[in-house]
Amino acid sequence: LYFLLPPSAIKRVACRPVIHNPAVSHVETGRMSISIIVRGNLGQSFELKEINRSDGEASTVLNFSIASNRFKRQKVDGQDRYVQAGPTEWLECEYWNRRAAHLHGLLAKGMPVVVEGEELSDSYEKDGQTVKTRKIRVENLYLNLGSERIASITLKPPRPPEQAETESDDTPF
Repeated sequence: LYFLLPPSAIKRVACRPVIHNPAVSHVETGRMSISIIVRGNLGQSFELKEINRSDGEASTVLNFSIASNRFKRQKVDGQDRYVQAGPTEWLECEYWNRRAAHLHGLLAKGMPVVVEGEELSDSYEKDGQTVKTRKIRVENLYLNLGSERIASITLKPPRPPEQAETESDDTPF
């Protein structure tokens, strides 16, 4: 199956780095993987859990939700404005990473974020009806600095050089 794309789209796709997260790969299960990017605001339920994997090793997962809205451009009082188009959609997210505990302490309800990850779908029976659910297994989480809701950002002071050399943190800053 081939798709014809304009040259500008091909350049954008070719220049975008692909991030492979082994925890998100489903080649061995035969499931299809759908990448998704969602922009929205964090909900109030943050749950940090320790999970014992089948190999006996412990993993940490941070579960949270994002409220996302669709917008459309519309003339309002003679000016082009973006207005909400449709209801708010809530998406459940899970972040599996050694930095999950650190993020748990930083994230707050209402924080504007952008998440990239894999969309997972499932279903269950409730009162004789099949209920479909959607979840995002988050690979990357970004603070949406373009949002007008951000008033300020506070950073910790830099580490002294001798402390930075002895720590084995992979953070480049």
